Amino acid sequence: MFKSSFVARCGLLPERVDTPVGRPYNLCTVRSFLHVPCAIILILTLGTASHVAQARIAGPFVPASGCYLGAYIDLDPVTKGDPVAFEKLTGKRHASYLRYVGYGEPFPFQWVRELQAIGAVPQIAWEPNQGLDAVRDDEYLRGWAEACRRAGCPILLRYASEMNGTWQAYSGDPNKYIAKWRLVYRLMHQVAPNVIMIWCPFAVPRATIPSYYPGDEYVDWVGVNIYAVLYNNGNPNEPNRDDQLDQLRYVYNLYADRKPIALCEYAATHFCRAVNRKTSDFAVEKMRRMYEAIKQEFPNVVLVSWFSVDAATTGLAHNEYALSSDPQVLKAYRQIIADDYWLTTFEAGKPIGIASTASQGSRPEAAAPPRTTRPLALAGRAEPRDSEVAIVVLGAPPAALAGRVLIRAEVGPALDASAVAFYIDGQFRAITNVRPFACTMTAGYYEPGEHIIRVEVLNEPGSTIATAEASVVIAPRTSGAE
Repeated sequence: MFKSSFVARCGLLPERVDTPVGRPYNLCTVRSFLHVPCAIILILTLGTASHVAQARIAGPFVPASGCYLGAYIDLDPVTKGDPVAFEKLTGKRHASYLRYVGYGEPFPFQWVRELQAIGAVPQIAWEPNQGLDAVRDDEYLRGWAEACRRAGCPILLRYASEMNGTWQAYSGDPNKYIAKWRLVYRLMHQVAPNVIMIWCPFAVPRATIPSYYPGDEYVDWVGVNIYAVLYNNGNPNEPNRDDQLDQLRYVYNLYADRKPIALCEYAATHFCRAVNRKTSDFAVEKMRRMYEAIKQEFPNVVLVSWFSVDAATTGLAHNEYALSSDPQVLKAYRQIIADDYWLTTFEAGKPIGIASTASQGSRPEAAAPPRTTRPLALAGRAEPRDSEVAIVVLGAPPAALAGRVLIRAEVGPALDASAVAFYIDGQFRAITNVRPFACTMTAGYYEPGEHIIRVEVLNEPGSTIATAEASVVIAPRTSGAE
């Protein structure tokens, strides 16, 4: 799923004055208020930055030195979401990759497994795009927490980001946002100590950022999303006057004395549709400034993730950020990240701090597979041969189902499949003629223990041409970690 607030990182922001949402203001009053103390503010800011630079802050999975490399590549026009192809293009492994998942969707087990296979860590932007009322202590949330734990690797969970703007369904009520954030945080850390919860505003508007902060005891890392563009709203009469380093510095000075900082999304435009021209020099200059500043001025930035998306050419928005589509920008990126400061795996540096044992703890070992009367369904992905049929579960481990999951029938290439019927414990559940053949299963509707999934593959006339059975196990209903 792609980001609901795509316009924000593509220069489609409205005119901005940093005042709380919904509060009337007088522009002359704001300017008068800021005029006299600005020199004093500058001195205090520089002093704070110097103080923070003395030592790296402790935190979960924070390296002793250096900064993790990350990227979003699902919409990269050349590598098309393939980390191996992206790393071949950029000449260096990346420690983390980003994906967007809507709240209510299954945990992306397949993608996480693919990243584990190459030694990368997932950053998941988990967005309640239907609003905060959907976020509650229920089987879906607990199932997600259990899925995170069972993944067995660090999970950078960027829940409900860019809340400080007006473009998200979960913006506008800081108190409600904080209550829901704390609920998710507590549950994640009860069940999944491998989760790093990243609280991540957008760089603007600044004034609303602090009002959404859940509190130090409820945040592992602080993130921020920053984009360097020439014009706002795709309008050449609206030049962007925001300085990217000032944007980072604002968030850094608020939180970096006690929290690791992540630049969860960053990019600079190398084609601006507002003026219909390449801006490669602009992109390279902004990129070099940002990455050099992270090394020299912002030592507690521990992750920077390039947003490699072609938005201008495809018509999604007004700027292009894809590394793969501009040789000059790609060359500069390769040169910059060649430095050993940019870390390629989460094992590159020993963590120098872990959150309290009450919230983090040690990672529990996975339980042994339970005994079942049928083979367990597969987790994440399968590629059946010829006339084989495989049953796959997405959203939770087949041996510990919780929440709402997706049951998928993977059909071998030799089968002329037109539809698939799904049965649970002998009871008809669904039939679909849409590929990939799948149906949902809500674990809370079934008793804990083993349940049998049966699929029947049908041809165009409706005759059964193949069947398969597999077991799933509904996890016991507990209120905490196992």
